[in-house]
Amino acid sequence: MIIGSLLTGAIFQIYGQSAMKFSVHADPQFAWFSSDEDNVTPDGSIFHIQTHLQMDRFFSQNYAYSIGLGINNMGGNLQYADSTTFISGSDTLYAIPGQTVRHNLQYLDIPIGLKLKTEELGYATFFLEIGFNPMININAHATSKDGVFTKDNIREDTHLFSFGYHAGIGVEYRLGGSTSAIGGIRWSSGLTDVTGSDKANVTLNALSINVGILF
Repeated sequence: MIIGSLLTGAIFQIYGQSAMKFSVHADPQFAWFSSDEDNVTPDGSIFHIQTHLQMDRFFSQNYAYSIGLGINNMGGNLQYADSTTFISGSDTLYAIPGQTVRHNLQYLDIPIGLKLKTEELGYATFFLEIGFNPMININAHATSKDGVFTKDNIREDTHLFSFGYHAGIGVEYRLGGSTSAIGGIRWSSGLTDVTGSDKANVTLNALSINVGILF
C-alpha cells in the first residue's frame, strides 16, 4: 500500500514543480533462471552488460519517479531431465535427456519505479530504488552443451512479454555542477514465465552492478 501510494503520488505530481535528471548506464550483470519443476533445473548463470537511459522526475526534494529505456541481456542455463524440443523457424531442435541448454535472451527493458535519496553528505548522495520491469523480447538464442545446436534462434519458443520487479541501493558522487558518477547494486526478479515450454514455469533473475553518469 505504501509503495502504491507513493507511485500514485509521483504520477499525479509529475507535472508540478519537479526537476528532471538524466543518467546513462552500462551495468555488468549476472543473470540466471528459477524453475518450479524438478525436471527443468537451473544450471548456472551467464554474464552480460545491460545498457539503458534513465529519467528521474522529482516530485519533492528527495523523491523521484523514474522511468528507463534500455537493452537488457539476460538468460541462463537450464538442464532438462527429459528430451526437449525447441522451435527454430522452420526447424525443430532436439535436446537429449539430461542436456543443459544455454538461453541467451535480449529484451527491450522499460523499468519504472521510485527513487528515494538522502541529503548530500559531502559530495555523496545515497539512494534506494524500487520498481517494476516490463520487458519485450527482441532476441532469443539457444546453445546445447553437447554442441548439437549453437546460437539457434528460439524466439518462437520464448514469450514476447516478461514482467518482474527490482530493488537497488547506490551512491551518486558529485563530480562538478550537476554531473555525478553512479555506483550501486540492483537485484531483479521475474514474475512471469519466459519460456514457451509447458514443462515448467521458468523466471529470470539478475544481479547487476550499477555504473553510470548522472546529468
